[in-house]
Amino acid sequence: MQFFIYFTMSEGKPMNPPSAEGMAKMGKFMEKSFESGMIVSTGRLPRQVTEIELDKGEFSISDGPFIEGKELIPGYTVISVDTKEEAIEWGKELRECMGDGVLKLAQLSATSQDDMKK
Repeated sequence: MQFFIYFTMSEGKPMNPPSAEGMAKMGKFMEKSFESGMIVSTGRLPRQVTEIELDKGEFSISDGPFIEGKELIPGYTVISVDTKEEAIEWGKELRECMGDGVLKLAQLSATSQDDMKK
């Protein structure tokens, strides 16, 4: 099972960086998670997106709209675990390193080429 774990910005609430102790703890935690193969990928999404729109057979491509602060996902991690409970425990440990705030978990549903042929 893979889970997409992310946090968003909260309007009116500045995002405080983790403490030096939290950063050190997070570094060790992430290193352990990468070495075990639990982390599939990690990164951040930019504020700017490219939009591809099809309207009555005509495409238009535009840079923007820009993601609003409340929709911004400044950091995400995809993990591979056996159960949702394991994903929750992993998320709790990460959140503890980061300090107060909310993490969100969403199970990814993989679709294979065979699934699409059905």
